[in-house]
Amino acid sequence: MQRRTRLDNIWRCLVVSAAMVLAAQAAHARKAEITLSIVGDQRMAAELQGLIDALDKDTPLSGDALSLLQGAQARRARLETALRSRGFYDAEVHTTYSGRTIDEPEALDAIAVAPASETINFAVLIQTGSRYRVATLAIRPAGQATTSLAIDLDQLSLKVGSPADAAEILKTEQQILEQLRERGHALAAARPREVVIDYAVKEAYVTYVIEEGPLASMGPVRFSGTQEIDTKYLQRRVPFSQGEPYRPGRVNELRDRMTSLGVFNSVRVTPASQLEADGRLPIDVELRDRAQRSVGFGVAYETQLGFSVNAYWLHRNLFGQAESLRLATEMNRIGQGAFFQDSGYAFKADFRKPDWWLPQQDAVAQAQVVREVFDAYRRKAVVGSFGFERTFSPHWRAKVSLAGDYSEIEAHGTTRTFALVGLPMSVTLDRANSAVEPTKGYRFTLAAAPYMDAKNQNDVFSILRLTGAGYLDISGNGRSVLAGRASYGMIPGASTSLTPPDKLFYAGGGGSVRGFAYQSAGPRDAFNTPIGGASVVEGSLEFRQRIGQSFGAVAFVDAGSAYLDVWPDFASLPPRVGAGVGLRYYTGFGPARLDVAVPLNRRSGDAPFGIYVSLGQAF
Repeated sequence: MQRRTRLDNIWRCLVVSAAMVLAAQAAHARKAEITLSIVGDQRMAAELQGLIDALDKDTPLSGDALSLLQGAQARRARLETALRSRGFYDAEVHTTYSGRTIDEPEALDAIAVAPASETINFAVLIQTGSRYRVATLAIRPAGQATTSLAIDLDQLSLKVGSPADAAEILKTEQQILEQLRERGHALAAARPREVVIDYAVKEAYVTYVIEEGPLASMGPVRFSGTQEIDTKYLQRRVPFSQGEPYRPGRVNELRDRMTSLGVFNSVRVTPASQLEADGRLPIDVELRDRAQRSVGFGVAYETQLGFSVNAYWLHRNLFGQAESLRLATEMNRIGQGAFFQDSGYAFKADFRKPDWWLPQQDAVAQAQVVREVFDAYRRKAVVGSFGFERTFSPHWRAKVSLAGDYSEIEAHGTTRTFALVGLPMSVTLDRANSAVEPTKGYRFTLAAAPYMDAKNQNDVFSILRLTGAGYLDISGNGRSVLAGRASYGMIPGASTSLTPPDKLFYAGGGGSVRGFAYQSAGPRDAFNTPIGGASVVEGSLEFRQRIGQSFGAVAFVDAGSAYLDVWPDFASLPPRVGAGVGLRYYTGFGPARLDVAVPLNRRSGDAPFGIYVSLGQAF
């Protein structure tokens, strides 16, 4: 018993001692902050403050007095380096605490005796001085080469008279190499550049030393890493022939063609470091397979349409050459009435065979069974199609398919059956910088779909629609974007009474005019039921602002309406206008979207607002 008491006493002493050590450490753990003042070129203020903020985030100024002092000295050195890199070679950075420079021994004593509750504030005064300019810019071949390098100086960022900015000097070196590689010098390389600073006249003399290297041609492509995809098939997707002149763009196109298959987690394309004896440059492609099968689930919501849920199963590589099969199901209008009577559903199967018959030409087939329940009509249908999608260039692509559509549609108290055979087709010009989250560029799609109704006197009609969207990067870094969309559709020569109701035009809803119910922004009968139109006009304008890393906000205005005639009559039916705001949460597969909109020119029967939850931007 006595021994146990001694052990208890020893344990208590250890605990008390540890607590005292931790308390002592906590007492000496101080925090500090930096206050910047700039005399001279104020354009550096935001950049330098951003540098300090980034350092504070990565390695906060905290610890004992010595740690704080050393942290302040390290930040001073980083500021001096940043100023020199921007061409301010005479810049001076003065850092003090309590009136003492941080190089004085007294500064350490002052920090040590400061009250524990006080945040140590280091005052940083920056005198930028004059910015040095580039006086001469020369490019010379490396070694004993006597031939001059044919470089287009007008295409270089750095010019005589430009600030001696280190980033621009490095960027210009890469531009020189890119010019040479575009001319076939695949192994062009830069040797150590010469930058001489003349402090007397505040000028910089920049000389690039470049090894041009021999002319090269495209060599063999060697694939590795994949265990699932037939590499003989991948060879057929190579966008160049061996022996043709080397161009970097062809290497980028090779990477894009491998990535676009959607069966690889990563694609790494690496040109060899030396040419073969015949001057050809081998290219190694390292691939990492993606899981061949996946499942997914989704939920969407609109105030007027209720909830919709969907699920899919996807096989990305059915027969070893990136053939995909996607089976999907969806149920919508959940909560908008009796569950089975007033809900819609769809069962879909999509098959795609890449490079069918011709490179960059995919065969696509689709089959679906659907039940649609909308205010304008109720439809049960079996639909199938087979066609082709062809990519002509990075910006141009086209689609064409043969489609069959057998449907039973109830509208305005009448049930009719239609048996349609159609030839839907479209051409797209896409110069947007992203398919998921575009921040600049534009996109146009012209779609046409002639149909014949084999059941109702072989009635023939065609649907035409032109849609364009543009994106303006206001901030220059993709965080503030102005986006616009406009669309016009028409069914020339058609009678709305003979055209199947599901093929008529409607406006309103989350992908059209937000704030108005789906199909409600257009002509309606005496009971406020949408009746569809032979034309439609829509337009949207959005301001998109990123907030932090994962969030964003949107303000938008939508306008549009469907019309009974091919040419819209704005006088008799003004376009419906909705406006609102939204939130975005950015994920790896696109933004999650929440929009709230109100109609600005409501009609009788219109809801006072609309809420929309889904994936992806509105356009």
